Amino acid sequence: MRIAHLSDLHLRQALPGTSHIARRQSRRVPELLRAAVARLEREAPDVVICSGDLLDYPLDRMEDPETLALGQADLALIAGILAPLGCPTIVLPGNHDPLPATRALFCPPEEIVVDGLRFLTFVDREEEANVPHRRAEALERFRAALAEEASLPQVHVQHYVLWPEPPQSDYPYRYADADRLAAEAASCAAVRLVLSGHYHPGLAPRQRGETWFATAPAFCEAPHPLWLYELAGTALRWRSLDTA
Repeated sequence: MRIAHLSDLHLRQALPGTSHIARRQSRRVPELLRAAVARLEREAPDVVICSGDLLDYPLDRMEDPETLALGQADLALIAGILAPLGCPTIVLPGNHDPLPATRALFCPPEEIVVDGLRFLTFVDREEEANVPHRRAEALERFRAALAEEASLPQVHVQHYVLWPEPPQSDYPYRYADADRLAAEAASCAAVRLVLSGHYHPGLAPRQRGETWFATAPAFCEAPHPLWLYELAGTALRWRSLDTA
């Protein structure tokens, strides 16, 4: 199974301005994303995953109707750029995305099976002090999937980091209960791969038990990478493809 993974686009086109962090090249992202899609068409992945922060949305204007209309235009731009991909595409919202608008356009499935591999998605949210949590129905689905004795091999996809802990600790990139969630995932023989974004430097694939955990680096920052995984049983090979 060949899986392409990119994250943290932080795109602005209809949205005015650019990211307040200069290395996030928000206004270049449309052209870069088109180049990445052209590369992926040559690589022919079985699945493409974008694990959140599609937009560099001004967080202080989440409730402003005019800004929302511009954000919806940028989300539609992303959908149009991704449309030529000839494989299932899983697109999740992140903490910088207007949640209802993003879910309405991309309709991320809670679960999809591709070539015998079961992809489960979790749309979790930040709470107080920007700490993400997995709660209620999402937590129930997570544990129910782990408990299925006859489950197909699983890939879990979310925006926030489960494991390992990022070396920079000035921001809560991980879930409040990340250690417990990661331990539960790694203890399940069916879980082969756990994919995240959010932490812009990225975290190279690392195995815990027989489960691999990977955090893709931010596509909006040079060299604008996307990652390609080759998953066969419990074995994983991966490589980074730089767009710039």
